[in-house]
Amino acid sequence: METKFAPYGRPVWETANGLQADTAWLLRPAARMSDVWGRGSTVAEELRPREAVHRVEAGPEPWQTSVVLVVVICFYCYMLYRFRRDMMSCLRNIGNTEDMLTLMEGQGADFAYFLRSGIALAVLSGAALIMVWLEIQLPGVESYYLFFGAVGAFGGVALYRRAAFGVMRWLTEHKALFGEITFINRIDLAFIAVFYTPLAIIVGISGRFFVLGLAVLGGLVVYHFAALYKYFKLRAFSKLQWILYLCIVEILPVSFIIALAVRNSGIN
Repeated sequence: METKFAPYGRPVWETANGLQADTAWLLRPAARMSDVWGRGSTVAEELRPREAVHRVEAGPEPWQTSVVLVVVICFYCYMLYRFRRDMMSCLRNIGNTEDMLTLMEGQGADFAYFLRSGIALAVLSGAALIMVWLEIQLPGVESYYLFFGAVGAFGGVALYRRAAFGVMRWLTEHKALFGEITFINRIDLAFIAVFYTPLAIIVGISGRFFVLGLAVLGGLVVYHFAALYKYFKLRAFSKLQWILYLCIVEILPVSFIIALAVRNSGIN
């Protein structure tokens, strides 16, 4: 096809006979190939590059991801073997606020170690999952920077929660309540870590199922909020106090870090 242009300064729809309904008249069939591509043009059997083509191999997989996932798997297996009795005791009482508070009074040193190990496992699994996801979104950033950045974000949330608990304990007369809330948070975090780590490992190894991982994690977070609501209801607190606690202590630091990371990274 050959393009015919209208005279300079005149609209493409204006002709000598008046206004044209469309612009199809601007195109007419070309008689020969040379009319389109120029004289001496031929049809090539294959595309031939002007310069030598060098094959670019895909870069190696980040070794940091493999190291972190191996550490998470080993630590998870250690917890299953070392704290299996405490883990079963936690699972039997999960979801029952009164039994969990009774468990708080009778816990020993091993149970305290189990809760601390659960927190460490949650940090490792969460940081590994964030690192794997950010490797796809930010391929130019080294993996260990992403991992330590995620660990630092978890540390910032922990410091904020400790400071918020200190301020609320100072403002209220019921100081023992915050010890019970802290214990419930630790048990729920250990339960979430034990339950969610296998899925986090699968997502980290395969690099897929992120939507499924987020859905399961969202369900576990909803369970944690429901457990806190049962506790506040047991202690005769109002729903408004429960909502204020969730917004100030649970939701605010996480949403702030997520918004800050998305804004600085340029992720749409």
